[in-house]
Amino acid sequence: MPDTSPSRSFLRQTGLLLAGASFLTLAGSPALALEDDEACPAFPPPTVTLDYGSRFDEGSADRSTLDEESDAAVDAALKDADDFIREITGLANDARANPGIAAFNAACVINGIHGWAAADAFGDLQTENAKMTYAARVGGIASAYRQVRDLADGLTDEKAAIEAWLTKNGDFLIAYWDNDAPPKAKLGNLRLWAAYAVTEIALIVKSQDYINWAFASHRAVLETVAEDGSMPYEMRRGKYALHYQLHALAPLTASAALICHNDYSYTSDEEAMIEKAVGFALAGIEDPSKVAAIAGVHQSVPQGLSQQEPFTIAWLEAYLSLVSDGDLDRNLAPLRPLSNSKLGGDLTLLYRNNPAMQPGCFGKQK
Repeated sequence: MPDTSPSRSFLRQTGLLLAGASFLTLAGSPALALEDDEACPAFPPPTVTLDYGSRFDEGSADRSTLDEESDAAVDAALKDADDFIREITGLANDARANPGIAAFNAACVINGIHGWAAADAFGDLQTENAKMTYAARVGGIASAYRQVRDLADGLTDEKAAIEAWLTKNGDFLIAYWDNDAPPKAKLGNLRLWAAYAVTEIALIVKSQDYINWAFASHRAVLETVAEDGSMPYEMRRGKYALHYQLHALAPLTASAALICHNDYSYTSDEEAMIEKAVGFALAGIEDPSKVAAIAGVHQSVPQGLSQQEPFTIAWLEAYLSLVSDGDLDRNLAPLRPLSNSKLGGDLTLLYRNNPAMQPGCFGKQK
């Protein structure tokens, strides 16, 4: 489903222009009116229980046959969480872009996330599929929080509760992926989404152990990358092979960008492998038959960068903070801004237009 994070005009359309106001908004409750009817939006109620199976037909060995009923059930189970993430990342992005509303938006986001943390969101994961896939939602919430945490004064108790909840989830993800996750999943895209969530949490709670785990997760997957840059555990997905390589590179590059720009180093070989995997994916977009030759079937991804759903390639903004690639930068220009709420929303704002995330981080720490 396309990522539709709120636009920069969202606050003007909904009247959220009162900076620095004092208020409390509970997730799932009606919006509370403030002076001149200004208010935070009414966020969706916290998602505590997740109980769903696979999106794919159980008889599909390569999980390339979508079960429409199961797919709809997964979307329904995650709808409130995904809507919540889109709302808070939109507010967080606008706070970063407009100092005049930064304090107000930050407090909205923090109070909204606090409502989810206080309810122990995602605290009841009933199925293996829920445990494997919920990390992207934790990462999206953590990213929105990290963007605004220092833009709102006070809210000390709320911030402490949020960070305790994030730490609980970080600990769970590490334990699950180290001990209980299926062996094949440990080397695929879902492990990388877990690493992205743990990276976001690491930067919030300043945990070297979390950074080390994200590194270890990246290395485990990078060690499987083929000489041509293809990711074998994604290439086995039939017509979705290229789709899933793109899906894997999104958290990998975003996590790598956060790690690199916070003064942690990859080895030259690891950097080269990330570049090779990205290069393979970009070549596949330009000519999907190259991936079809490996996967053995025509690919679901349309040909051409401009034909992609923007949220599926938004991660390239993070990638461009790692390398200097003028051609790719120019090719993305007409497609901007590029947004993916689970990676923080407007990635053009957070990376391309962010002085702290300028190109060429790979190699600088050597």
